[in-house]
Amino acid sequence: MHLSSIIALFSTPLLAASSPLASTSEVEPRQVYGVTSKYCSTASGNVPSLCFLQYYISATAPTFRVALPSDATNNAAYDTILQIISPITQTWVGFAWGGGMTNNPLTVAWPNGNSGQVSVSSRWSAGRTTPGIYSSATLRTLSTARNSTHWTVEVVCTGCSRWNSQQNGGRLETQSGSASTFAWAISRTAVPQPSNPSGSFPVHNNQGMFSNTLDFGKNDRATFTRYVQNKRS
Repeated sequence: MHLSSIIALFSTPLLAASSPLASTSEVEPRQVYGVTSKYCSTASGNVPSLCFLQYYISATAPTFRVALPSDATNNAAYDTILQIISPITQTWVGFAWGGGMTNNPLTVAWPNGNSGQVSVSSRWSAGRTTPGIYSSATLRTLSTARNSTHWTVEVVCTGCSRWNSQQNGGRLETQSGSASTFAWAISRTAVPQPSNPSGSFPVHNNQGMFSNTLDFGKNDRATFTRYVQNKRS
C-alpha cells in the first residue's frame, strides 16, 4: 500500500476534535446519530481518486465509507467498496448492508495482531444468533493499515448490493435521491482467534444505523474499475 494512501485513510474527520460530535467518551448503546458527507480520496500513482458516501459517528467510533459505480442500477448486482476506519479500542466492527442484524449481508472485520493485518468475514444471521458464514457475498481486501490510534481496512464486496432471504429479498437503492439504510455494530471485547476470519466473535457493545442516498459514493465505471485493479496490485 502506498504511504500516501495510508496517510489519506488516517487523515479523516474521525481524528478531528473540532467535529460537533467528537467525544472522549464511548458512544452510547443503540446510538443512531451521525454525520453523512462526501469524501474523495487523493490520487496516488496509478490509483485514481475515488469518492465515497462517508458516515462519521464520533471520535471513539468507526467511520464508514461506501463507493459504487455510477452506472449501477436496481435491476442487477454490482460490486461495492467499503472502508472502515476504527479506533484501536474497538476490537471488531460490523457493517450491515441492509440496515439490521438479520436477513442481509454483514461485513465483519477485526485486527489480526499489531502489524496492520485485518481479518474480514462475510456473515449472515437469520435470527438473534451469532451470524454464520455467508458464501453468497465475497470480500476481497484492497488495503489494511494501522497506526498508534486507528486500524483501517478496505474491501470490495461482490454480493452486498443485492441479496435474498427466506423472508424477502433486499438491495441497495441506486436511484438518485432515494436512501439506503445501513447498520453498524462494535465491540471492545477481544476476538478469540483474530487470525481466523471464520471464527467466532463476542456480542457487540454498541450499535446504530443510518440512512442516506448513495449519490455521494458514485463514481464512473472506468474510475471505479481502475481504482480496484491498481489498489490491489
